[in-house]
Amino acid sequence: MENIAQTDHLQSDWKREDWQAEWSRKRLINTPGSIYEAIDLYVKSKVSEIEQITNTGILSCDTGFWLDEPGFTTQSHLDNDGVFMAMQIYLTEQQGHDLATEFYSEDCTIRFKPKYQINHGYLMINTPNQYHGMMVPVPDNTYRLSSYTWFYKK
Repeated sequence: MENIAQTDHLQSDWKREDWQAEWSRKRLINTPGSIYEAIDLYVKSKVSEIEQITNTGILSCDTGFWLDEPGFTTQSHLDNDGVFMAMQIYLTEQQGHDLATEFYSEDCTIRFKPKYQINHGYLMINTPNQYHGMMVPVPDNTYRLSSYTWFYKK
């Protein structure tokens, strides 16, 4: 986590995802030798442990890094059904602002909200009713950084 804190994420290479082109979100590039690549490789090394904990079979996984800019929010939504499991870990926190992703019941009430704190987050098994979103906008002059791992089923 120390290497994450020492990295100038605003100067990192990035792209916009095709399906998120209108969002105030950048996907940081896992360039060779970067802290992003190191975390991606670390998560890949833990796949067998994650399989055991979740009692699932994982074919592969990829970790990306979201840099959510001021004003960023996401309405309640479902993830791509091609991804059967996802993990988001928060890598920054903003004092006085709770920017955690919320998970909703069918009646739209919050059923789970992880702690918005560095090195906290969630592991979500994607189901047809796994609605989630982030309703609180990222404040001005700051950003939300998180890792997001997509797991693909065997």
